[in-house]
Amino acid sequence: MYSRLRRPAAALLLLAASALLCMAQTITGSIVGSVVDPSGLSVVDADVSVVHVATGVARQLKSDERGDFTFGSLQPGQYTLTVTAAGFKSLVKQQIMLSAAETLPVGRIALEVGAIADKVTVTAEGVAVQVASSERASVIANSQLEGLLTKSRNAMSLLSLMPGVVDGGSIGDTERMDRNFDIYVQGNRRSTNTVTMDGMVTNPMGNNFNSSVTLGQDAIAEVKVLLTNYPAEYGRSSGATINLVTKSGAKDFHGLGSYFKRHEQFNANNFFNNRLGTPKQRYRYNTWNYNIGGPVVLPGGFNKNKDKLFFFWSQEFWPLKVSQAVRQLTVPTALERTGDFSQSVDLNNKLISVIDPNTKAQFPGNVIPANRLDSSGLALMKVFPMPNFNDRGISAGRYNYVEQSVNDTPLRMENLRMDYNLTPKHTLAFTFASFLDRQTGGYGVLTNTGANWSQIVKTYQLRGQGYVLRYTGILSPSLINEMSLGFTRRPEGNSATDDEVKRNTRAAAGYTAAQFSPSANPLNFIPNATFGGVTNAASLFMEGRFPFQQNLQAFNLTNNLTKTLGAHTLKAGIMIERNYQGANGDGNFAGAFSFANDTNNPLNTGYAYSNAALGVFSTYTEPSSRVYLHFRQHAVEWFAQDSWRATRRLTLELGVRFHYLVPIYMSTDKLSSFSSELYDPAKAVQLIQPTRVNGVRAGVHPVTGVTYPAALIGAIAPGTGDAADGMAVSGQGGYPRSLIDTYGLRVGPRLGFAYDVFGNAKTAVRGGIGMFYNRPNMSDNYTLFSSQLPIVSNPTVYYSTIGSLLSSSGATFPQSVNGLDRTDKLPKVINYSFSVQQDIGFKTVVDVGYIGSLGRNLLWRRNLNPIPLGANFQAANADPSNPSTPLASAFLRPLKGYNDVLLSEPAGSSNYHSLQVTARRRFTQSVQFGLSWTWSKAMDYADFDTTGVSVQVPVRVWNYGLASFDRTHIFKLDWVWNLPKVPVQSRVARYALQDWQLSGITSFISGSPLGIGYATTNSLDITGSATQGARVVVLGDAVLPKGERTFARNFKTEMFARPAVGTVGNSATTQIRGPGVNNFDMSLFKDFPIRESMKLQFRAEAYNLFNHTQFSGLDTTARFDASGNQVNTNFGAFTAARGPRILQFALRFYF
Repeated sequence: MYSRLRRPAAALLLLAASALLCMAQTITGSIVGSVVDPSGLSVVDADVSVVHVATGVARQLKSDERGDFTFGSLQPGQYTLTVTAAGFKSLVKQQIMLSAAETLPVGRIALEVGAIADKVTVTAEGVAVQVASSERASVIANSQLEGLLTKSRNAMSLLSLMPGVVDGGSIGDTERMDRNFDIYVQGNRRSTNTVTMDGMVTNPMGNNFNSSVTLGQDAIAEVKVLLTNYPAEYGRSSGATINLVTKSGAKDFHGLGSYFKRHEQFNANNFFNNRLGTPKQRYRYNTWNYNIGGPVVLPGGFNKNKDKLFFFWSQEFWPLKVSQAVRQLTVPTALERTGDFSQSVDLNNKLISVIDPNTKAQFPGNVIPANRLDSSGLALMKVFPMPNFNDRGISAGRYNYVEQSVNDTPLRMENLRMDYNLTPKHTLAFTFASFLDRQTGGYGVLTNTGANWSQIVKTYQLRGQGYVLRYTGILSPSLINEMSLGFTRRPEGNSATDDEVKRNTRAAAGYTAAQFSPSANPLNFIPNATFGGVTNAASLFMEGRFPFQQNLQAFNLTNNLTKTLGAHTLKAGIMIERNYQGANGDGNFAGAFSFANDTNNPLNTGYAYSNAALGVFSTYTEPSSRVYLHFRQHAVEWFAQDSWRATRRLTLELGVRFHYLVPIYMSTDKLSSFSSELYDPAKAVQLIQPTRVNGVRAGVHPVTGVTYPAALIGAIAPGTGDAADGMAVSGQGGYPRSLIDTYGLRVGPRLGFAYDVFGNAKTAVRGGIGMFYNRPNMSDNYTLFSSQLPIVSNPTVYYSTIGSLLSSSGATFPQSVNGLDRTDKLPKVINYSFSVQQDIGFKTVVDVGYIGSLGRNLLWRRNLNPIPLGANFQAANADPSNPSTPLASAFLRPLKGYNDVLLSEPAGSSNYHSLQVTARRRFTQSVQFGLSWTWSKAMDYADFDTTGVSVQVPVRVWNYGLASFDRTHIFKLDWVWNLPKVPVQSRVARYALQDWQLSGITSFISGSPLGIGYATTNSLDITGSATQGARVVVLGDAVLPKGERTFARNFKTEMFARPAVGTVGNSATTQIRGPGVNNFDMSLFKDFPIRESMKLQFRAEAYNLFNHTQFSGLDTTARFDASGNQVNTNFGAFTAARGPRILQFALRFYF
């Protein structure tokens, strides 16, 4: 036994060393089988060959001493297998469909006695039982991509058909192509999925739940998804490995052209629109695409046999214009812009009195004298458009300006693939993909979401591009090398025309006031401004990053070596990743005013617009410096694995993956993090204390005795302590550049088996277990650390005037900061599975399995500076200037000088257990279908890296519960059916009655778990802590029998009560479930043959075919009055519904 293992083990070590020296993740697959004679004995040295049908590329080898053969590193596609041996008839097996990363068993090839010249031809079965591999995987074949419905034309939306996959809503129900994917696989977080294009990782550094490159659906040959328990070659992270395999050219020219159309006139109206009598909203989507592929034939005879060089080109266009919601806003009137408020009235048509802050009396005539007006304040008011809606009978005084932006949001996708057969043993493949997302509008545009009117019309543009070059070399029949070099870039940013920029500058607006840091505002923009107290007030908002520029770049290099050594298929490889991000950070670099009607402001005039006219502001903030992001992350991973056919029936898969991850760092070392070990209470700042001066509440400096306005109580007292006490800076004081210690080397072992129970490839028992590691999500975990103390401070000036701004001393209140756990723990997950597969006939395979995952060291965020429970109730914490109220929160924190201190630490865990049943029939005899049912339970402490947890009550009791993505039952059925041809003689009748296809997707999904929140009408303090709220008191089972549920009552609302003062309630994280999904999508296709290789196809697609109202939201917030009575009349009622029936029509021309 040991001697049998010694040779492959030594070979594996040599192979791993060779792979490392070559300088790993591939899309190729393997075909395995064995050759036997009529009596079942092995046929040794039989000649076995496979031919890729589309390109004609062939591979040959001989069966070994056990009659076995393994073709490794094959490109996905359809193959023809030929076996010949002296004394036996030749056998040809056709229509063998190999998917990416698949080990496909073709079973025992039984030869018949006879002459080699005699040929026996057989056709492969629809779906093969997986007797040669242990991974759980699923494939979206080209026939499904072609035949199933995808409203957004996003192949990723079909992932929800697979077992154990939960779609959080970002892909399956969107109206347009989206590069994000909110999917949860086998209980893993959404940021743990790896997406590849032809083997190259396309996850950007910014976050792991989208892709830098998005492919048009007609550019994809198949989507192969490794769900769990996959071999060591894969597993950059613990979630799914999603392989997008692009289409390639073939020996013949093929292509298509399509037009898809959606329009509101085809659709049903939304339930709530019907309920309110509102007409259907504008809904118009048009999509054009085309592609062509074939051989590259050049003058001079190059590739005359059409077996050398192939190409495939695809483009898709979405010329979209999307209407934004109508904005009903209030802007200053013409009189108000001159300081005349004689016509300014409130909602009750009562004159708004404008008070002179000098005399505390109303200005005569309610008009501010010209010599008191502030020119810069008026300039800001004049930036707004003039009122265009003055019918108070309709507006009730709530708005005077109406605007609706129609944004231009085109999308374009392009894809080129080239395949070059250098020699029969050496091939090259190149893929290029590009995704362009451009959005132009005054609001509703990405990176301009803070605008509530068209202050500046911006154009946001993202262009994701990916390049991958792959080489495959057959060094010998048993030794294959695969190398891949990939590069992705995703530049994005926003811009505006010169005229748009100019009219928002201080010079153009006539704003002459200065700012603290003009160098941070190189374009000299006007400051942002809000006008609190004005109903539906328009605001001034310029995104701080404008002109935003960001570029994400990633380099991938992989190399794999595969060696077939008897019953062992040995594989080793390496993957090197280098990631870069450069961007300008966010912030109010032009400054930000609040002109709110603030009664605490001694200069307040009683109206926000008159405050602005007089130059009086409530607050002004401006960051101390501009932030630029220069993030870096590098990783090296390598693996070694052995797929060992230990016996004819048993295959063992043994492997190990090594991870060396360099933590994210900033090349400029501009990161900071709170560290408890650096915090020194003796260096803590002191706060301005509450007091009374001549009976008036005020603040007092604890050291100098200087008094301040009451609004500054709790601010940091000038000249005391260190405002950055406890803050570590990257690369300083012994802290590494990444603020955390290096992760070191991580080892992820893998073990799997597949057992052919009866030796007939009809029944398989399979299972496995593996360790996986995940990378922190940069956007969630690191951007926060680039814009806090001491890198950037955000002082605030209170209660002053624009004219005296620079002479005002800004007050700094305790700020919230973030910290990183310095320990080197990486989030890790153990995935495991055990399943049985059975061929039940009808070319259908059923799989029943138990699948689970255990997450450990998962990231969460814990507040190190919470206010203790009951602190507000203690007499010692009463405000001496107002004893009936507690001190401000800043005085009650254990870490003086800070608000929340949120520590990101790898301390969470998760658990997922499921029973999964699938049935699959591939496209044979005009019918294919897939069925999946998942019965599962997902529990965790935190769903995302940034989810906060509380430690003021027992951690497990308070935080551990059902994950937001838990769905008890998920049932999916998809099918494509080419209807039988009606035997008719008439050509017209044949055109009408033949060549029809039906397809559909049926979904039944349990609702998501929901928690019950509450509010009180009297703002009752329940817990005595501003950082720890209470939960409702659960009195009993709130589940309402289905027969008793109504629109307004979906659960027993009487089962929830207000918690008593001084308690935290008794409920778990969730108490009920929301509405589920009950949906039928169906399409009808009709082909019109033109000639043998051409056809025109008409499509009609119906989403929510039966227009079944599927509610998606509930009012889950109870509201209690002072006596504890629940007074929210909508509590328990439906609040939202999923989309109504939507129709899409299409024409497609194939050649």
